Formats: sequence, C-alpha cells, structure tokens
Amino acid sequence: MSVDSITDSVTGLPDGRVLSVVLERKMALARRTLKPISVVYFQLDEFESFAPYVREHAMRSTSRVITNTVRESDTICDLGRGVLVALLDDTSEAGAVWAADRVRNANAESPSRDIVTLSAGVACYPSHAMDAQDLLDAAQSACRNAQSHGSGRIEVATEGEGS
Repeated sequence: MSVDSITDSVTGLPDGRVLSVVLERKMALARRTLKPISVVYFQLDEFESFAPYVREHAMRSTSRVITNTVRESDTICDLGRGVLVALLDDTSEAGAVWAADRVRNANAESPSRDIVTLSAGVACYPSHAMDAQDLLDAAQSACRNAQSHGSGRIEVATEGEGS
C-alpha cells in the first residue's frame, strides 16, 4: 500500500482508515494512563451545495486552518464530503471546546470566510464514550445537532449520544 492510498489527494491529510487505527491506539493509551482524549468532528456547512472546484478549495483552506490551529501532536484526518476530524490527546471536554472555538475563529478570519463556515461536535473519553467508534459517533451526532441549530456552531455530545 502506498502512502498516497491512505491520504486525501486534496488536503494531504490521513483518511478514515488511518483515523480508525490511530483512535483505537490513542483510546488504549488514554485508558492505560487515565487521561482524557477528545474528538472534534468538523463539518463544512452547506458543503454539498458547493461547486466541485469550490469544495476542493474549501477543504484545502479549512484543513490548513485546522492544522495550523491545533497542537502539532494532535491528529487531523479527512473523512471526505466536508468532514475533518481532530483527535486531541490528553484534552478534556472544556479543552476540546476551546480548541474547536479557536479553529472556528481562525476559519472566520481566513480568506475563504465568506464561503466556508464550520460546525463542530465534541466528544470526550471517558465522559461520552468508552470505546473508539462510540466516541467518534458521539462527536458526529453532536456535530449534526450543532448544524440543526444553524451554521458555525459547536455542540458537545451528551451522555450516551454515541451509543
């Protein structure tokens, strides 16, 4: 398998297969060290309505904003269709909301701000889920909830939201 097959061609970020493996490992480490780990599920608002060339520009720009805003040790993955996920090591719910808000504010100052807004869902181990898939599902559900209240919002998962 070549490196290109596990990265998105537009953003250059790892894809969902990498996310699955990395999240499983980070969850195991978080359990062992009794430290929190948070997932921030970013969705570009109205992504499906963009023309294809606008989608590419929006993803490239947004991935750069996220990468430049979160810590270098955090993992960002591109799940496609306007979704980018950040795995934040040793980060509580409050820290993850703060990071998501920093990303949202940085995006609002970027050149693509007139076109691209971001909504985000935050979920944290052990508060919202005890395994990797449930944690990701909780963050995705929180993001859908955020988007249902308008664009550019951040919502935190509720207990059992990923299950």
